[in-house]
Amino acid sequence: MIRRVIAACAAAISLCSAAFAYSGTIAEQVEQFRAEHGLTESNFAVSYYDPVSGESYAYNEETMLVAASTFKLPLNLYYCELEQAGEIAPDAYIPNSGTTLANCHRMSLVDSNNEVSIAMLYNLGNFRTYKEKMRKYFTMTDDEIDGKYWSNNYYCTRMMMDTLRYLYENEAEFPEMLGYLKQACPDHYFKKYLDCEIAHKYGSFEGAENDVGIIYGENPFLLAVYTQDRGENVSAECAVLFKDYTDSQALARLDAEAAAAVPTPVTVALDAPEPPPEPQAEETAFEWWMLPITIAVFLLGSGLVLLILRIQKKNRSV
Repeated sequence: MIRRVIAACAAAISLCSAAFAYSGTIAEQVEQFRAEHGLTESNFAVSYYDPVSGESYAYNEETMLVAASTFKLPLNLYYCELEQAGEIAPDAYIPNSGTTLANCHRMSLVDSNNEVSIAMLYNLGNFRTYKEKMRKYFTMTDDEIDGKYWSNNYYCTRMMMDTLRYLYENEAEFPEMLGYLKQACPDHYFKKYLDCEIAHKYGSFEGAENDVGIIYGENPFLLAVYTQDRGENVSAECAVLFKDYTDSQALARLDAEAAAAVPTPVTVALDAPEPPPEPQAEETAFEWWMLPITIAVFLLGSGLVLLILRIQKKNRSV
């Protein structure tokens, strides 16, 4: 038990060291990742979509590769819509499955039961009819689809991404299906290193190790990874790379929004204050009505002075 814990810690440390080595644009980071793991167009394909920013990235996404059990994603989605349209009942028996459609969903998505899933497939008609019905979710034209698509269990990551986007954009209509995808295969593929809720459909068949799903982190994103003869860990580490990238882009957007929200200081040029006016002497306004009073006061004063002089002269003569 202790050895397993030590081994897991060592693997996590090794993974973190590798993850921190990636830098630059997402294309540059994937290029570094491919070089590190020996990934080429013959053994690797990836499609990525950020539903918040609308950013997408793809490498080799139209190349047909062995889908393994990821074919069960559009297959179950198609049956869910048939149920919603009233064209089939959840308790309908699916020939050669040994059970009802409701049980088929769980067995196909959670247990990845191949016999049940193949019974669901041929219940729609022959193989060509089934493949034609799955195109309901794909955006690729006839000219874009390689002829290999029709011959066997071949899909491409662009088809899986189209299916994921349809499921994500209409997730309120498919709670049961998403619940099964969240239960499926814990601790492996996308769920090996990421500590968040993930709704995924993995696949493993003769060297094909694939995973496609919705990563419900703090910043959700959609991811489809196909590999051939590269091992399960490639999809697990790829999920870490894209989660780190998605989180870093979300943080950059928040920083930009915060910077834009800070008001720019405004400098206002103020004129120099004017000096106070010089104090002025008060002037008494002359009123004409005061002239007679002034003359009367003058005459009265003059008479009083003459009277005083006469009295003084008289006193001296006595």
